[in-house]
Amino acid sequence: MLLQLSIRNFAIFKDTTIDFSDGFNVITGESGAGKSVFITALSLINGERGFKEYIRKGCDFSSVEAVYRLKKDLSETISNKFDIDTDDNMLVITRTIYTDSNSVCKVNGKIRNLTFLKDIAEYLCDIHGQYENQTLLNPLSHQRILDSLYQSFIKTSHDEYIALLDEYNTLVDFILKNSGSEQQRAVRRDILAYQIDEIVKSKVEQFDIEELEKQSRILENSEKYITSLRESINLIEENDSIEKIYLSAHLLNKLKDMDELLAVSQSMMNCYYILKDNFSQLKDISDQFYFDEETYDGIIKKLELFKKLSYKYGTTVEEITAFRQDAEKQLHDIDNFDNIYKEKIQRIEKLSELLYEKGELLNGLRVKAAEHFSKSVETNLHSLEMPDAVFNVHFEKNLKKNTLGYYDFNRKGLYDIEFLISVNKGIDPLPMAKIASGGEISRIMLAIKCIISNNDDIETYIFDEIDSGVSGEAAIMTANKLYELSASKQVISITHLPQIAAKADHHYLISKYSDEDSTYADIKKLTHNERINQLAILFDGKKVSQEGLEYAKNLLDKMKESDSIRVALREVQEGFIGEAERLGLKTEADVVETVKQFRKEKREK
Repeated sequence: MLLQLSIRNFAIFKDTTIDFSDGFNVITGESGAGKSVFITALSLINGERGFKEYIRKGCDFSSVEAVYRLKKDLSETISNKFDIDTDDNMLVITRTIYTDSNSVCKVNGKIRNLTFLKDIAEYLCDIHGQYENQTLLNPLSHQRILDSLYQSFIKTSHDEYIALLDEYNTLVDFILKNSGSEQQRAVRRDILAYQIDEIVKSKVEQFDIEELEKQSRILENSEKYITSLRESINLIEENDSIEKIYLSAHLLNKLKDMDELLAVSQSMMNCYYILKDNFSQLKDISDQFYFDEETYDGIIKKLELFKKLSYKYGTTVEEITAFRQDAEKQLHDIDNFDNIYKEKIQRIEKLSELLYEKGELLNGLRVKAAEHFSKSVETNLHSLEMPDAVFNVHFEKNLKKNTLGYYDFNRKGLYDIEFLISVNKGIDPLPMAKIASGGEISRIMLAIKCIISNNDDIETYIFDEIDSGVSGEAAIMTANKLYELSASKQVISITHLPQIAAKADHHYLISKYSDEDSTYADIKKLTHNERINQLAILFDGKKVSQEGLEYAKNLLDKMKESDSIRVALREVQEGFIGEAERLGLKTEADVVETVKQFRKEKREK
């Protein structure tokens, strides 16, 4: 779970640290106080891109740091999968954005990239932003939701379907490219033969481009190198500098009675031998160094040839070689076209049959998953003040044929999937975009999130105004559902509804204030009395009335009446830890069968 979030120099936040708790946490605040900035800061921890515009005016950097405490099994999973030391079951993620350099990501002190951060965030925190409600209206997201929920049930079949489809598409692409006239194949053959011949004749695979460029630079500057070498040698020889050092050291060596001079003499003699050796090497290099015009021309021709080839076939020697190998394969296919064409057509026909069978099997699994999913969604919606809600998953075949007359199979499967809903009696379920209001969409998404939570290991759920468009009794039911979810997950919800704020275990307030120079935002945890006042503000506005305060007190008492239910639920959950494994219960069917057996044995007794 998220223990702590520290925000420094981030937009209107100067230096803020928030300590979160388990259970149900809510964050409230006026419009513009900084609630969306808080979500943005937390999104950086989940691997979203950071921009220099986030840095508070006048500052050199901004940083966000999240501290997570992991359950033991999750800690072990993350440690093994991501090679992170989590011996203390703690995880610290830091994002720092600088004005004059690249941003830096660190996980437990080690620098990591954004991809790494996104991958690990999938195990830590799910942020439900307001935009997700709109994605629910797009049917393209519906299959993804269903497949992710029932991954263990569907994934193997879907992977098998995709493997067949990849082979099928490769073969179909080949036929489409090569099924033209004999004349077209002849033209294509000539082009391939020319390309292969050009690459083979170049012997480009023997080129060491890095070495050729190095030699080219040396030879281009050879005149400068030779001049400098000769001037250096002449200076030493004209002044006889090295030999003079020897003579001076030799003279000082005669003064053996003075220890200080003896040490100087020996040091100078050592310098003499080192310089003598260096000078000898310098002369050898100078004698060997010369400009070979023929060699230089050969290097330039190779580099120019490589440049010409790179424009056509690839930017590296390896890419050019790979292009030649692929061209050779294509040429072989054209030369043996009749036989290959026949073999590929036969394989396409076989794969088409297999794909159709596999697609129907995959859809059958999705239909079963959809039945369970629909019932679960309806159950949750009924508890969210939508008692007449009917939820269905609609399947419609999407198969079309290509120009060859073969099926153009979709990667999703043979059927399009769309969620349908009816919220009133006597109304047939229709696409959500046509029938659901904003508040209803929020509750549908919450219902789905509750189902998802039972199928993942994420410990922290963050909701950014999941209650949008909700009011009255529906708001109370939404609060109860979030509270119920917090029995097994840490829930952090940004809300503007007093009903939801009153239901929370912990209440935080984002406030904005200004001085002469700047504007600041801060987050604080509210005391009991401060909570009552804030609930009254949510009810009344800034001018709190006595009626508003009384409403806030009563609401707080009312929303806390059901706390015992969650306590009992947690006790039951804790009591069952390890029992499923001990009893060999892996699926719902196993549980049902165990209960039936128990009842049978009880009746027999």
